[in-house]
Formats: sequence, structure tokens, C-alpha cells
Amino acid sequence: MDYNNKDVIIARATPVGKSALAIIRLSGLSLKNVLAKVFIKKTFQPNMVQLRKIKEIKSKTTIDSCMVVFYKAPKSFTGEDMLEIFCHGNDRIVNKIISEFFHCNVRIAYPGEFSYRAFKNGKIDLMQAESIAEKINQNSEQYGVALQNIEDGNTSKKITALRESVLNIQSVIEHELDFNEEEVTHITYKNIADKFKKIIKEIKIILHVSLYLQKIEGGYNVVFIGVPNAGKSTLFNKLIGTDKAIVTNIKGTTRDALEANINIKGVPITLYDTAGYRNTKNKIESLGVLKTKSVAKNSDIIIMIDEKDPVKVHRALLREVDILKNKKTIFVKSKSDNEKQKNNKGNIINLSCKNDIGINALLTKLLTIISQDYEKVGASNVALCNMRQISLLEEISLLFNEMLSALNKSVEMDILASQLKSASDLFDELLGKLTPSDVLNNIFKGFCVGK
Repeated sequence: MDYNNKDVIIARATPVGKSALAIIRLSGLSLKNVLAKVFIKKTFQPNMVQLRKIKEIKSKTTIDSCMVVFYKAPKSFTGEDMLEIFCHGNDRIVNKIISEFFHCNVRIAYPGEFSYRAFKNGKIDLMQAESIAEKINQNSEQYGVALQNIEDGNTSKKITALRESVLNIQSVIEHELDFNEEEVTHITYKNIADKFKKIIKEIKIILHVSLYLQKIEGGYNVVFIGVPNAGKSTLFNKLIGTDKAIVTNIKGTTRDALEANINIKGVPITLYDTAGYRNTKNKIESLGVLKTKSVAKNSDIIIMIDEKDPVKVHRALLREVDILKNKKTIFVKSKSDNEKQKNNKGNIINLSCKNDIGINALLTKLLTIISQDYEKVGASNVALCNMRQISLLEEISLLFNEMLSALNKSVEMDILASQLKSASDLFDELLGKLTPSDVLNNIFKGFCVGK
């Protein structure tokens, strides 16, 4: 795709289908000339909502009365003259309006071309552009906050500051190399090492927060495990709000792992109801037990359920199922319908789906475990939004750790200067300053057409 084309571009920015309003977006350096051919009234005040009629060029008849907003370059999203048209949300009207612009040598925008032009014209950097694309498919509230911080430029400011730190160290070292004949040393290996440690620490925080957000955006896998008839399926149905799992008093009713997605206070969670774990000669039930092990292996949190003693059951299962050893586990005593059935141990949640006992406590415990992951990495408004960015920063982190190790071996300063140049280039690639055109094309083609 030729993202460097200077044509006037047009795209529908709202979904296809009937609606009260539809938005059509245009951008281009020669946009004013185009507008004069299509609109009955040809003057546009920048940054003001105005009522305008769009005409059919040949017949001069009105297609629709629209609200429009004109953005004059460079004070627009793309850095070019832009127009947003708010017309009636009928596909026939929208398509007719767009087709009239085709008569004026306007073409349909490529995916992500509006954002690409904003990037090329210096209105946003590459990380900001990518955050715009990510917003469309975001699942979690936490990820949404991070994306907004990226779009606002907070992450770019931090990355740019780190890049400046690298350039400062590089310039000092190169100055030392240029004037080493004077035998005057202004920087020591210890000074450099201290600066490297600070950079490594800041990068580590950004990476940890970013990886956590990627994890929470993908969602947490929560698996119910217990012996047959422990109440797993009943709890599963309760949490998802429908009778998806069959519930009977017959042991081994659940044979396969059932899956359902829920969202708890902005956190996407996938629940798995599994077959009751026990030694059995029934081939089908045995396959269900194997499936339970497989699902448990990929889980983030285990909910161990038993109507008597979930801790004891868990302890017994640990001897047979190694994968449970390092899993975060919540212990639930099911069928706690009255005081006599309750367990007073502090680490066990007493639960009764019948009487709505313990449901809120269970959800609170789930969110507490998830939030602990966040607390471990530390709260920060600086994060990266995709694996391209994370991989580049991981590469930078690795490079600095290698340089720090080399400092302990009194590495030559010219070698160090060369490695710092590589780190600086990686920062530039992260920000989009040195990103190859084929990489850029691949990034932007994943955008929506109207973005």
C-alpha cells in the first residue's frame, strides 16, 4: 500500500448499517478544492459545527443536509486539511455521498491511512498510533487507561527521556575518546555503571507493567477443581448467570471442560468447569480427568471446591497432580447452607449458591489475587501496548545488562560507545524514528479503514 500518496482520501468512520448518524472522514492537502465542488455553500469556518448541504455534482440536487466540522492544517489529527461529515445513517445516503467525492479524484483511504498521515506529519509518534488501533479491541479497563496514557504521550515522554539519557552517556564517552591524549578523565566506569543501573531499573518497571497489562487484557483463566459432586458446576452456572453446565447428583456428570467468559469490574475472566477428579475405571470419565489436568496446567488461578475440606482435598491432589503445586489457589467449602456446615478456617470461603452465601467473598478474593500481580510490578502510568514495543524494550534491556557486565571487565570505551549507539537506534525504532517502511506498512494495515 502506498501510504506516501498525497491524494485526498475518504472513509466511513462508523459501522455499516442503519443508524441515526454516520460519520465520513476526509483528509488531504488539496481538500478545499474538492469541497467547493460537492457542497452548495463553499466556505468553512475551522473547528466549528456547521450545517451544510451536499449536492449531486451533475444534477445539482441535494443528497443530504449534514453537520460538518472543518479542521485546517496543521491543527488537525492528520496535520492536513480535514473534514468530518455527520450525515443520516442510511447506507444508501452514505454511499451516495462517498461516490460524489470519487468524481473529484478522491480515493478510499487504506487501512490506518489517517493515522499514518498523522504519524508522518509529526502529529503523533508510532507508539501513539498503535495505541489508537489497540483501543478498538480493548477488553479490560486497566488496559484502556494505559492506552489513553500512551495516546496522550505520557509513555513517549518517558521513552524519549530514557533515549536522551543514553545519548548523554554516549556523548560523554565519545568526548573522552576524542580528548584521551590529554589524559583527563571526566567519567569513570562506576559513574557509567550507576547510570546504566538507573536505566535498567526504569526499563524493568515499564516492562513489568506492560506484561501485566497484556496478561490482564488477554484475561485470566480460572479453573474449578474438586472431587465429583463438589458443587463445581453449580458455582460455574451461578457465576455466568445461566445453566450452561448440567447439574445432577450422579457422580461424573461433567465429562468435558466447559468454558465461559465473564467480566468482573473490568477484568476479563475465562471460567472452566471441569470433570470431578477421582480414580476411575470408566474410560470416558478418565478422559475427563485428563482434560481437567490439561486445563489446570494453563490456568492462572485454581478454585479448589469441596463440601467438607477443600484444603485436605488439595493436599491429596498435590501428590498426584504436580501442576497444581505452584498455582494460586482459592479454597471454597461448598454447600455451606447453615452454620453447622461452615468451616471457620480463615483461608476457606464458605459458599452456598442456593442462599447466595460467599459469592461476593469469592469474587473479591479473585480480584485481590489479580491486583496483587499489579502491586508486584508497581503502579505506573507508563506502559507499552503491544508485543512489538515490548520486544524492542526487552532487547534494549538485554543490551544494557550486557554492557553493565562488560563494565566489570573494563571494556574499551569505543566498544561501549558503539553499543550505546545500538541502544539509541532501538529507542528510535520504538518511537518510529528509524522503523523500516515495510514494518510501518505491516503495522498500519491492521488498522480500521476510517482510522
